[in-house]
Amino acid sequence: MQTLDAIAENTAALVKYLSARSAALGREIYLVGAVKTRTAAEISAAASAGLKIIGENSPQEFRDKFSSYPAGVEKHFIGHLQSNKIKYVVGKADLIQSGDSLALLAQISARAARLGVVQDVLAEVNISGEHAKHGFSPKELTDSVSKLKTLENVRFRGLMAVLPKERGAAEACMDAMRGLYGTLSVFFPDFKYLSVGMTDDYVMAIERGSNMIRLGRAIFGERNYPPSPQLTP
Repeated sequence: MQTLDAIAENTAALVKYLSARSAALGREIYLVGAVKTRTAAEISAAASAGLKIIGENSPQEFRDKFSSYPAGVEKHFIGHLQSNKIKYVVGKADLIQSGDSLALLAQISARAARLGVVQDVLAEVNISGEHAKHGFSPKELTDSVSKLKTLENVRFRGLMAVLPKERGAAEACMDAMRGLYGTLSVFFPDFKYLSVGMTDDYVMAIERGSNMIRLGRAIFGERNYPPSPQLTP
C-alpha cells in the first residue's frame, strides 16, 4: 500500500512526464487515475498533485463515492456497465468510456433523454478479439455508424480499448486503434479521445498514438482487496 505522500509523488512525476511528451508530440495527453477501491484520502492526494480526471470501474462505487470525489476533477466511468446499473452513471459521469455495444449505447441515450441531458461516451473496441474482453469488433463498429448516429442523447467523443498483454500483439492492436479512430472521426466530428494504455503499456500506447491513458497501479500502487470471508464447513 502506498502512502499518501508516495501517491502524490507518483502523480506529480506522471504529470511532469506527460507534459513533456505532450510538448514533444504536439498533442495533449490526458491522464485518468483509475480509482477502483481507492479511498477518498488517496484520491485527494493524487488530485492535490495534479490529477484532473478520475475513472471509476464499479457503478456502485461511482454512486457511493460520488459525493467524496475532490471538487473540480472530471469523473469518468471506465468499467463494464450493465444495463441495470446505467441509472448510477448516466447524467453524472462527465464521460462514459465503456460504451461496448449498440444495445447499451441505445439504453444510455434513452436514459439521458429522460434526464434531459446529452451523455458523452467513448465506444469501447475489443481490438484483440479476446473472448474475455468487452466491446465492439472493429467491423461491428464501422457497420454500426449509421445506427449510432441516430442516438440523439449521446455524443461520441472517441474510442477506448484494453490492449493484449503480449508486446508485439499490443503494438499491432494500438496501430489498428489509431487507424480505426482516423476512419471513424470522419463520421463523428466530436471525436477527441483515443483512450488506450494502462500501467504496463502506457508508454508504448502514447508513442503510437494514444492521447488518454488510464493508470491505477502507477499512481496508487497495488490494490488491497479485503480478505474473502471464510466459509464454515
